[in-house]
Amino acid sequence: MVAMNYAASARRQSGSFIIEALVSLLLFAVALMGLLALSAQGLNQVGQSKARNDASYAVGELLSEMWVSSSVNLTNWSSRLQTAIPGATGTVYLSTCDCVDTGTNVCSSAASGTVTIANPQAVTVCVAWTDRKDPDNPRRYQASSMITRN
Repeated sequence: MVAMNYAASARRQSGSFIIEALVSLLLFAVALMGLLALSAQGLNQVGQSKARNDASYAVGELLSEMWVSSSVNLTNWSSRLQTAIPGATGTVYLSTCDCVDTGTNVCSSAASGTVTIANPQAVTVCVAWTDRKDPDNPRRYQASSMITRN
């Protein structure tokens, strides 16, 4: 009698090992896909961070140049910016303004070529670029400074 119960129980459970293995394989595949998506998102964030860092460095370099010299060549700076961030545009305003709202009278005239920096002089530098993975969301970096020399 014990042997019959064991045989009946074994027949009822036949195939359950395969189902358990398939379910665990499915869970593993979903977890692996999640890890891959997380890694891809992390790489994208690193790329965006590098572009922001490059923009910050380029703007800091220009502002430092303005602090040291009363005449600055913006064309050379713009080409260095293009080398650091392909497709980026840099705009320099000789006033304090907001780069998003450049249509105001304060921000209407952008400096170009070689400019002479007065003492003191308010300066706003705007850098804009488009991330190739997210072209619908333009990126911006802005810095303002009051340039004074002794």
